[in-house]
Formats: sequence, structure tokens, C-alpha cells
Amino acid sequence: MSPMTMTPAVAWLTSSREIIAQTRARLRETHALIAVNRRLLNPWWTLSGGADEDRDSPLIASVRNRLERGTLDPAPQKVFAGNGTGRTCIVCARVISADQIENEVVVRTNGIAVTLWAHLPCYNIWRWESATFAPTHPRPLPETFDVEPT
Repeated sequence: MSPMTMTPAVAWLTSSREIIAQTRARLRETHALIAVNRRLLNPWWTLSGGADEDRDSPLIASVRNRLERGTLDPAPQKVFAGNGTGRTCIVCARVISADQIENEVVVRTNGIAVTLWAHLPCYNIWRWESATFAPTHPRPLPETFDVEPT
């Protein structure tokens, strides 16, 4: 059918279909933008505390040094995260405020469990340096006492 022979009802249907297609395309684009921005607006996904460090930063050197001296144990893989509670970060020694992400880790050394806290970027530095440190510095196994049966 040519445009000249279209009846008003056919023209109306054609324009309605075009408008529906445009609306659906805009709706898909809007949903994609909402999904992207939902992550940006959710405070649980923010990165806060600490700082992005270059490989030669004093903070990285400090973590490496403490791991080598044995004053800081390698970072455990299990971590609990939430809003900061005012605890002090084990890595940078700054307070983790309520608007920052706080990582709670439990380190077990010599049979004692100690809870430590770290900013997310600080924990990442600790974890990366621990992964680098562990293969080149194996830890001695804890001493065990064999009891002979009587």
C-alpha cells in the first residue's frame, strides 16, 4: 500500500507501532542506565578509606616489612565487610569511619584468634603482599607435642 492509499486507521496503526518501538528502545536504554547507576549509588559498593597505592608506596613497603619481620601475619582469605564502626585499620592505622567499608578479619596465630580491621583498599594491599610474601617465606608449622600411649 502506498502512503497515498492509506486510510486514516492504517496510518494511525503504523504511527502507533513506530511510537511503541521507540518507547521500548528508550525503556531498554533507561533500564541499562539504571543498572549502571544502581551500583554507583549503593553505599555498600563504594571504595573508601585508604588510598590507591603505587607499587613503591610507603604503605606497601610497611606491610611488606611487617610481614617479613613477623609482626603482621599474612591476610586471611575469609573476611566480613560492613560499614565502619570507628575501629583502627591494622594497615594504615587510621580510623575507619561509618561512611567507609570496614573489613573484619580473624587471624589465628599460635593457637590464639585475634580480630583485626582494615579499610577495603588497605585489606587489598595486605592480601596482595601476603600472596607475594607467602611462597617465598614459608611459615614453620606450629609445634605439636606427641603423647605416647602408656
